Amino acid sequence: MRRLMRSCLLFISLLLSVLTSRLYAQTTFPADGESIRFTAYIEMEKGYVSGICILHRDGDTVHGSLFNEFGITALDFTYRLERKKVKLHTVMPMMNKWYIRKVLKKDLRQLMTGLQNGETTWKDERYHIEYQLTPLL
Repeated sequence: MRRLMRSCLLFISLLLSVLTSRLYAQTTFPADGESIRFTAYIEMEKGYVSGICILHRDGDTVHGSLFNEFGITALDFTYRLERKKVKLHTVMPMMNKWYIRKVLKKDLRQLMTGLQNGETTWKDERYHIEYQLTPLL
């Protein structure tokens, strides 16, 4: 009896983990006309930026904004799904340098590609920058 109960609980646990992982993977990238909110954390060697990231999909374009804890816009960008291209529109002054913008564009492209596959983190090994997005439900 105990063995049957233990195997039943193990099966239920496995089933719940599979179902929640599929649900989680489906909610990491917005469908057409949908918006998804994330808590965002970008960690660099000399500092970090954290706040809320909002992604809104409009056809083949995803519009993204990252706001810090004080409501100041850190990043505004668009991501073209067909071309897998990121365009930065607004970058906060401390990160608005041509060499930082170049790295941000490349990393955001990788992060958006990962979000389409259900991955919510990206680590740039070369520049030691880690991006984490956690969906807000």
